[in-house]
Amino acid sequence: MVPAGTAIPFGTRKQDWAYRLLREWILTGKLAPGQQLSQEKLAAELGVSRGPLRDALSRLATEDLVIDRAHQKWMVAAVSSDDARDVYNGRAALESMLGAAAAQASQERRIRLAAQLTTLIDEQRNAAATGDSSTLRVLDRQFHDAIYDLAGMPASMGALNQLRAKSDRYITLYLSDSDRAHQSLREHTKIVAALEDGSAWESAACTRTHVLGGLAQLIGSIEAQPATLGTPD
Repeated sequence: MVPAGTAIPFGTRKQDWAYRLLREWILTGKLAPGQQLSQEKLAAELGVSRGPLRDALSRLATEDLVIDRAHQKWMVAAVSSDDARDVYNGRAALESMLGAAAAQASQERRIRLAAQLTTLIDEQRNAAATGDSSTLRVLDRQFHDAIYDLAGMPASMGALNQLRAKSDRYITLYLSDSDRAHQSLREHTKIVAALEDGSAWESAACTRTHVLGGLAQLIGSIEAQPATLGTPD
């Protein structure tokens, strides 16, 4: 999976390199839900020894992306409709609260933020046009982080980031659908308008609608997967 001749960037720890690559492979589906992981094979593909690989896998396990099964191979964690509902409803509650708080910031700060968000929406639109879901995922995170930073609620952000770690793999499914990606951009535009107006209620409502907007379709995608996906061999 790693192109031949690819070297670990200078100054990067091997376990961090392995973690980032494995995480990306899981998020993009190169490593599928329920897939058993051979440490020997992964170590060879990543160009690291088993020590750094085990560190990377243990880190991924804290994000519920892989499962350490005693006396068996590691396995990519399952995706499930129940988990998606749980995670996204939790995110909707936290993110709508943060969106409302951001809308109550000073007008000067809200106007400055709106300009930044509009630029990000333009960049997202370009990524959506080319089907670049990886870039869309990064820009989507930047968009929401900019809003929630303005809210100034670090404890709530900490709780949200725990849910985000669980939902990142769902976001890839979410944004890989062209229609949903473009609908997401329209929802982003409404969120920006609510922030500019300083309407806490509207900002919260738009944010909640946005977070939950693709949930039904996402659950449909999960349930349409082959029955073998997400279950141990």
